[in-house]
Amino acid sequence: MKKVLMLSAAAVMLAACTMPSSYLGYALIAQTNEPTLVTSNSGTRTGTACGTNILSIFSSGDMSVEAAKAQGKIKTVTSVDRQVTNYVVYAKVCTVVTGN
Repeated sequence: MKKVLMLSAAAVMLAACTMPSSYLGYALIAQTNEPTLVTSNSGTRTGTACGTNILSIFSSGDMSVEAAKAQGKIKTVTSVDRQVTNYVVYAKVCTVVTGN
């Protein structure tokens, strides 16, 4: 029983390292869309750039605004949003840029 508790505690600690920050705080399982930059203009194009994290051991991806602009062929940014998905040991954060 002691080993099970120790392994469970270790798993929770490792999972806590993969949790991306959110306006709502930290959660073991989360899926949110968060506004980062909003203007009064509207855009017709959308670009997305994502990064992932697995157990805080492996992280990859370019989730920059510049990468999202390039993916959507956007020159003028009208809004920037962040999509956060977290499932205990796997996290994905995407930057979504809208513009023209």
